[in-house]
Amino acid sequence: MKAFLSYQTQDKQIAAEVRAFLDSISIPSFMAHEDIDVSREWQEEILKEIVAADIFVAILSNNYLSSYFCLQESGIAVLRKGAMTIIPLSIDGSVSPGFMGHIQSRRIQPGNISEEVLFAGVANYNADFAIDCLVNRLGSSSNYRSAEANFQLILPYLWRATGEQIVNILAAAADNSQISNAALCAREYLPPLFASHGHLLSTEVRTELGSTLRRYAAP
Repeated sequence: MKAFLSYQTQDKQIAAEVRAFLDSISIPSFMAHEDIDVSREWQEEILKEIVAADIFVAILSNNYLSSYFCLQESGIAVLRKGAMTIIPLSIDGSVSPGFMGHIQSRRIQPGNISEEVLFAGVANYNADFAIDCLVNRLGSSSNYRSAEANFQLILPYLWRATGEQIVNILAAAADNSQISNAALCAREYLPPLFASHGHLLSTEVRTELGSTLRRYAAP
């Protein structure tokens, strides 16, 4: 999976924040101002990268809408509809331009870009990949608060999760007490999953996690 970041030069820092998120979940991304060798025919290189990308992320702004080349990039992306997922992100309320107008843009805050919004875009392309990333993130939770926040990112996708992924969530909770002892996880998020898929855990893991959840069960 590979992403193409479409942005106007003034919004380069925000594009870099999105790229950092994609890097954190092992999705390589292309930023023209960073990745094009000045000796190359840059228009041909950009076209090649758009064609090779699976995800097209447009950093929308007034700057973007006034850029001829940004609009050209978004037009090419629309032509590849079906072969790639388009994720319009707006930093100032700007809406998706031209033939991309049917795709609802999501507002992002520079310096505090919502992972929920970005994961939703990735899930539109590959839900299994996004869920696996979220399960891994949940497993690395370092405190109760982060465990609850990471679990909340998974909740919208549970209906799309495979049985194996549900089991991996339960196994992560059994292995990380910050998850299994976080109030919301122990009382609300984990019990339904344990009831439906707990029997697929090893006896040792099932016994340990079941004991923890019973301590938090309402009397």
